[in-house]
Amino acid sequence: MPPRRPVGDDAARAFLRLASALDRRSRARDGTRLTPWNLDPVRLAPLATWAEIAEALDRLTRLTRKEPRGFRRDWLDDHLPTLRALIRQVRGPAPPLPRQVRDFYDLPPRPAAEAELESLRREVRRILHVGREDGLRSAVETWEREHRVTSDAVLPTMERYLGLARRDARRLFKLPKAERVRLVATHGRSISGVCEYTRDYQSTVKLNVDLRWTWPALRDMAAHEAYPGHHVHQATREWEYLHGDFPREAAVSLAACPMGPVEEGIGENAMWFLRWDRTPEDRMTLALNRLRWGTEVNLAFMVHRDEPRRELLRYAMHSGLVDWKQAVRDVRYARHRTWASYAFCYWYGTAMIRKQFLKMDGDPALFDVLYWRPHTVRTLTAAFRRL
Repeated sequence: MPPRRPVGDDAARAFLRLASALDRRSRARDGTRLTPWNLDPVRLAPLATWAEIAEALDRLTRLTRKEPRGFRRDWLDDHLPTLRALIRQVRGPAPPLPRQVRDFYDLPPRPAAEAELESLRREVRRILHVGREDGLRSAVETWEREHRVTSDAVLPTMERYLGLARRDARRLFKLPKAERVRLVATHGRSISGVCEYTRDYQSTVKLNVDLRWTWPALRDMAAHEAYPGHHVHQATREWEYLHGDFPREAAVSLAACPMGPVEEGIGENAMWFLRWDRTPEDRMTLALNRLRWGTEVNLAFMVHRDEPRRELLRYAMHSGLVDWKQAVRDVRYARHRTWASYAFCYWYGTAMIRKQFLKMDGDPALFDVLYWRPHTVRTLTAAFRRL
């Protein structure tokens, strides 16, 4: 299928060739995919050696400095540290965790504050009416067991919530009539779910049906992965790419880049955008999500400090209010050489966007800024200041 927009200049060509080369080498190394979304694939001459990759990055750096001041220059400039760090990540050895957090995502390499995590646990206690002397983790496990969906009902329940989320999201966004989300089951994967956006406003949401799901968690997945989360975010970006002022090179989203906190911040706030925060079940889901991503951030730091595995598991269970089986999954994530730092996107991206959402009390002007453009942390922060 031919590209819908030409690769108009050397800066776009250099960026796209670098993204392709790093993705290809990352997949060959350990299977990690670095270009999960590409709105307009194009074949370009490959960069065959590390020397060619380094030369292409030097060239992109020079071209970025020559760009006129504006969104495109800021976007490219924000990605230069990411590309340098990704070269080291793929070639090895991987940069240490604090460098990944700073260079990949333009985020502060700080742990989640224990005071905020304790505040979230108090919120869970209030929702469950559990006293301070009672076992909070066992109460959460009981709540999750009581709200669990049988394995044969997971996909139908998710389909129902996708329909409700789509209905409510269309009150916020004028989406193309052709947009659709297809739901498919996956098995035996470490991820919970993923939105694979292709083009022409189409996505496939893959849901891991081997996990134990509660119906409130499926509501969250429908909002996060699809409406108004990743699917809607990518659909609005595709429309802007085809009809608006959108850099050609930004058609590619790198898995580790300063757009990540914006993308996951949108997903984690999707239930808030829909006003799905009114029932005890939804408030519980939002509190647990926030608590568990903060716990994951701190687990990553514990791995960085080379703390014993038994301490990691103990902290995961105590802080995140999860059972041993889930704690093992959380620790495995925190040990991943690439994805451990990605947890910071959920923690810090969510806070940045939620603060603005609450400040504006759901004003639609927020969505006009937040969606459509391929914002990085820095460009979105500047856009929020202008609001």
